Amino acid sequence: MGLCLSTPSTLSKSNDLYHLDCMSDRKGSDFLRKLSREFNPGCDVAIVVFAGYFDAGGRKIRQVALQQFFLESQHEAQLAFTCDEYDIDFAFQYFMIASNNLVTLESTVDETTMNEPLSHYFINSSHNTFISGAQLFSESSTQSIKRALMHGCRVIELDCYDGGSSGPVVMHNGIATSSITFRSAIKTIYEEAHTTSDYPVIITLDNHCSRTKRDELAQILLQELREKLYVPKESFKRVWPSPAALKGKILIRDKHKVAENFCRCMVKANVSGKIISTFEFTRNKRCAIHEGLVEARVSHSKASTFPEINQTPSISVDLRSIVQIDNMKFGTFSSAASGENVFSCSWSEATLLHQTQNAQRDVLCAFTERHILRCYPAGSRVMSGNFDPSMAWSIGAQMVALNFQANDEPIWINRGKYLANGACGFIRKPDYLNNNGLQMLVEPMLLLEITVLACSGWDIFLNERNPSLSPDTCICISLSGSKLDAESRMTSVFSSRARTGPSAQPYYNETFNFRVFEPELSVLLITVYDKSAAWKDRFLAQSSYPVALLRPGIRLVPLYDKFGKYVGDDNATACVVIKVKQSMTRL
Repeated sequence: MGLCLSTPSTLSKSNDLYHLDCMSDRKGSDFLRKLSREFNPGCDVAIVVFAGYFDAGGRKIRQVALQQFFLESQHEAQLAFTCDEYDIDFAFQYFMIASNNLVTLESTVDETTMNEPLSHYFINSSHNTFISGAQLFSESSTQSIKRALMHGCRVIELDCYDGGSSGPVVMHNGIATSSITFRSAIKTIYEEAHTTSDYPVIITLDNHCSRTKRDELAQILLQELREKLYVPKESFKRVWPSPAALKGKILIRDKHKVAENFCRCMVKANVSGKIISTFEFTRNKRCAIHEGLVEARVSHSKASTFPEINQTPSISVDLRSIVQIDNMKFGTFSSAASGENVFSCSWSEATLLHQTQNAQRDVLCAFTERHILRCYPAGSRVMSGNFDPSMAWSIGAQMVALNFQANDEPIWINRGKYLANGACGFIRKPDYLNNNGLQMLVEPMLLLEITVLACSGWDIFLNERNPSLSPDTCICISLSGSKLDAESRMTSVFSSRARTGPSAQPYYNETFNFRVFEPELSVLLITVYDKSAAWKDRFLAQSSYPVALLRPGIRLVPLYDKFGKYVGDDNATACVVIKVKQSMTRL
């Protein structure tokens, strides 16, 4: 075996229009195909990376030293060594700029954690999912719903109104947005619900329909969702089903406008000449739906697919009978704690702020341990901007509904968070959020050190107004996802007269330390800005990851545009090389 000097080859990968690169290409093949691999000679990055492991005079690293480097710095065994020694520049390009050296690897679903009640999970959620842009004047579109689902969303919000002869519609009322039919929205959800994840999708209805149209909503849901529709057997629930039990299903969440003593009330309803309670009436409706669906499936047992729409059992359905998640008005924490049944409620951004300022965290977490809380952006965000989801996650709110069309910083943080658990859209909350008996965190659990070394691919960031100018680049390293860990650090500004080539690539070798209280909640966000006088803080790129999934050592950070696609084009992209060091402060 001799000295290796060859260059590694990479493979290309096509990307679906609706998929995010940051979720669909965790192996990094397409990213590496487009990366230039040029670094600034002002920072000999190979020397920085392998410092202490090689003969500085000869720029060679022996196999034994390289093995030691992988064990000590990378915390992994590297067995694919075919040479006695390597040129350090080649070793850096071959082993560090590699598809298996991204800052996180492709995560997989931990099936053992998916059998607890729904209230024990963070659920990837959207707000006004059907709107394609700003709240006031953009179009409603089924493509927006499809995009959210393809981006990992599990909770779809539809604003429902009576409509006209074509049936109920989905729209943002009182403003200049267009509408789509409720049926077309439900068809899209049926088709795309389980394309990226087998776990359940929840349709939350902001329901403004009349009673007659509510019955029509129910019929459409039965007809279009067919075998995927989850119909509860009981009107009241003492515990939520688990994500594992709901695989392949679609659940309905809707307002439940009933009195608190509904279980005991005897509102009369005349059904087939028999006077029964409202509770019994609704329960019988649920049984009728189940019996009708079972009967239809048995009669078509030899068919390869579920019955066509016109073969769906004709059942007069009260919408409440197919609602699994009752959205009720929040009363008090004490009444929620003492009640036998679980429920869901919604808090606006302002209500969330008010409650977190006036209630202890353990009280809030005890509530979200049993009940499902959905938080949504303020109505004043007319351009569909989002709020920081960190506070809601910190109190265990399961559904932090964000405007997926905004493509702003909260969305980038959300994308990073839901890379965890195989990007299935459900992440089990930390034990201390699911068990109110556990002590809340008062000390940091993790010491995180991030060193920003160097960058490559900066040719793609030439100033759009003046292509002769390269950006004055700085990189922001921030933690989000937990209010205890919210912190940001900024590198110095790198400037270069070079437009392209090695000298145009920024380098820093700057280190930042973070004390992390809640690593299971925290998300690392890396944002790149152009600080030149003409642009001030022009956004260039971003990348975000769950802190719990970060890999120690020298790692590659692919950079994405605001939409979640690789920056650049089909032929070029960019990256940042960082060093990650982690140490637990306590077990």
